[in-house]
Amino acid sequence: MLDAKVVARRKLRRIQAELASCCGESALSLLSVDGGTLLIPADRFDENSLDDLIGGLSRAARVPMTGAAVTAATTELPAAADQAHQLLDMVQRLQSVPGLYRFDDLALEYQLTRPGPGREYLGSLLDSLDEHPELLDTLQTHIAHNLNRQRTARLLHVHTNTVDYRLKRIGQLTGFDPTQASGLWYLRSALVARTYGS
Repeated sequence: MLDAKVVARRKLRRIQAELASCCGESALSLLSVDGGTLLIPADRFDENSLDDLIGGLSRAARVPMTGAAVTAATTELPAAADQAHQLLDMVQRLQSVPGLYRFDDLALEYQLTRPGPGREYLGSLLDSLDEHPELLDTLQTHIAHNLNRQRTARLLHVHTNTVDYRLKRIGQLTGFDPTQASGLWYLRSALVARTYGS
């Protein structure tokens, strides 16, 4: 029965308190109820500690959080912040599971989102699914959850046999079998490219 803005501000205060507890004054932050940017000295946290930090911030917020991490020299901070925001945008567009993402995790997807004829072609591979939004949703959910049929079925509120049928139908309509590595690669690439299409 609480106002959504009040709840969001409380979450933000809990996140700020957790950040102060973990990082002290070494981290600079620009946070709002919609997200934010953290600047943390590289010698303050190693790679595993960054994952732990996101976990701690998620527990403090009481919601799963998603972040993108980019390491850069001081002179490269503006470009690194821009790249981190692009990576986070990509993770959100692809409806990836919450967690901390690094450039290494998304290098292929990042390249596929750059404008050009390759992106246009890949994005068009899914045109045959436009009249079947449930198939497109199934494909996206299935890929976003690491090809786990049971989890896909649970999230879509359907039986696993329905997921199997839909995957088979996707293969028939697109010409790329999502149960085969080569077909899945093209379909995944097409989803990435399509999220950045005009």
